Amino acid sequence: MQVTRFKCGGISLGLSWAHILGDPLSASEFINSLGRVMNDLGLKLHSNIPRCVPAPGQPGPQKDPISAKRIDPVGDHWIPANNKKMDTFSFHITSTQLNYLQAQIWGPSLHQTPGFESVCAMIWHCVARVRTKSEPKTVTVCRTDPYRKDNDNIGNNQVICKVEAGSECCIVESDLSVLARMLEDEGVDERKEIEEAIERDEGVSDLFVYGANLTFVDLEKINLYDLQLKGQTPRFVYYTIQGVGDEGAILVYPGPHDGKFVTMILPEDEMPKLKSELKINGLLLEDN
Repeated sequence: MQVTRFKCGGISLGLSWAHILGDPLSASEFINSLGRVMNDLGLKLHSNIPRCVPAPGQPGPQKDPISAKRIDPVGDHWIPANNKKMDTFSFHITSTQLNYLQAQIWGPSLHQTPGFESVCAMIWHCVARVRTKSEPKTVTVCRTDPYRKDNDNIGNNQVICKVEAGSECCIVESDLSVLARMLEDEGVDERKEIEEAIERDEGVSDLFVYGANLTFVDLEKINLYDLQLKGQTPRFVYYTIQGVGDEGAILVYPGPHDGKFVTMILPEDEMPKLKSELKINGLLLEDN
């Protein structure tokens, strides 16, 4: 379950959105369209173009995708039971901090990865330092499909990619630029495998993605601040996810004025040491 909160003038709005209905982009488009209707600006209509059903082919290997984890049926609740107590922590990364991080990773190089991958590379490195006995060598990256059509925003439009560092790779000792490049270039889209896993069980099985592996969610291309109510636009928008698996999820989205805002949903016993690691590496300010 995605939970979005908006503060617009003196008004606070909240939206809960089940993953089965759509991705974060759809949730944002919904709340922005609601604002247009309430302001009598008219609804920006979109046609839901049915996706083509692929012709049946030879059955593939009966192996579940790495980016999704099968769980016992959860019925109508859609929140998996965790083996660990989870905690949520959010912080703001200013433009100055982001520029420092980019310089730290890339130096004077003109070829740099976007801010999302750089931030997530640092967090991946810090989480690995916390999980010394079980480095997260495989992570999941969720982001808006760059090839989505403007008239096709009803439903799920996010890419779900696995990124595998390999058993020989040591995340703690890897250069941050290597981790950032992996997140940017080496992801393997597993949407088809997830759909096939569900179809094999005729849709009766329950699987979850966020937290099946350490999961990085790119929300930077979502129009979080397009909502208008009585001439007011949001002062602050906050995203979180309920029902994240034990490996945790990291959400990165635009800050209210500059930089980025990060929400981390991770095991409670990891959070104090992770905050310390983020402070040491300049991603988290001392007063947080």
